[in-house]
Formats: sequence, C-alpha cells, structure tokens
Amino acid sequence: MDYKIYLLENNAAFRQVLAYCFEQEGWNVQSFGETDAPLARVRECPDLWILDADGEAGFRVMKAVKEQTVDVPIILTSEKERIINRVLGLEFGCYDVVIKPFAPRELVLRVHRLILEHAKQSSLAIDRQMIKLQNYFIDLDQRVVSSDEGNFKLTSKEFELLYLLARNQGLALSREQIIRAIWGEDYYGSDRVVDDLMRRMRRKLKKLRVETLYGFGYRIIA
Repeated sequence: MDYKIYLLENNAAFRQVLAYCFEQEGWNVQSFGETDAPLARVRECPDLWILDADGEAGFRVMKAVKEQTVDVPIILTSEKERIINRVLGLEFGCYDVVIKPFAPRELVLRVHRLILEHAKQSSLAIDRQMIKLQNYFIDLDQRVVSSDEGNFKLTSKEFELLYLLARNQGLALSREQIIRAIWGEDYYGSDRVVDDLMRRMRRKLKKLRVETLYGFGYRIIA
C-alpha cells in the first residue's frame, strides 16, 4: 500500500532510523526537523502525521492539521510521560501517544494497526448512504450533516428539507412542492412555514448556497 507518512522528529539520527523503517514497509515517508517548516505542508493531506511533542512545532502542526484538513490521523511521540502532552494530544484528537524510548518496530506496528482500523472505517463508510451537497455531507443512515467544521444538529424537518434540496440540485422547487414532500398532502396551513424552516436551516448551515425565488420557492445551487 502506498501509504504517505509525514514525520516530524527533532532528533536527526532517530528521524533517519524511523524514516528507514517506514520505507522498508513500502510507505512513502517525508521527514522534517523542528526548523524545516512542516506547517507549509499541512494542506498536502498525508495519510498520517507522526509528530514529536517535545517542542512547540509538533503542537503547532497538530493544531493546523485539525483546523485545515479532515480526518488525517496523528500519532504523538514524547520523551517523557507528560500529562499535559497526553491531554492536549487527546483534546486535539490524536490517535495515539508513544513515549520514548521506544523501538522503531513498535511504532511501525502501531501504524499498521491504525491503517487496518481506518481501512475498516472506510469500508463501513462505503456501505452507508452518503450525499455530498456543496461543502456538506449528508449521512442518510445516521441522519447527520457534517462538513470540515464538524457536525450540525438539524431537526427532523430541517434534515428532510436539506435532503429534498440535495435530491433536486439545480431545480426550482415551489413552496407547494416542498410542503407536499415534507408535511404531506393533508397539510392546510400557511406556505410561510417553508420560509420559517428554510431560515432556521440556513442559520445552522451558514455556507449553504440556496437561491430564493421570490413569489415561488427555492433552488439549491449545485
């Protein structure tokens, strides 16, 4: 598997040893020292970051990874069992914390385990029904809406409205069509209920691009 690993290790000799071990597994390794500006490479989205927590650079990179990318796992390494390192690492969502000294083979095995877990998660994700709408992902099985900003809590009606728009991207939907799809044929209230629902949904999904067709209804911008 052509697995791409970005490695930040402050100790140059140990960095070379780790890089060699990973390359022997057939993985593509890019290694950095603390002064090698790894922050500029965050947006390249490798499959895994291994970050030395004994210095400011590791935590700066970890913070940038979580802010700028989606679901890139992180393993932290540290010379001492520092509670603050472990707590901060877990708060940032790192996958594992490995305390030095450790055998390079131990880290290789942990990376292997991570690869297997992510492969399993990817397989499960394929089986689930997902729709991408602009910057948002709609999970039909879990009824969850997410983006790189996190998950969004929608009411049942808000979710149904978003799903309706996603199924009809680029098409103009009248208020009457929306009412029939969400409230059913037996609804006899005001069609302004659609505007109220749309306003609440837009308030939560601030980056959703929906065109208002005055006097008619709405159209989602594909």
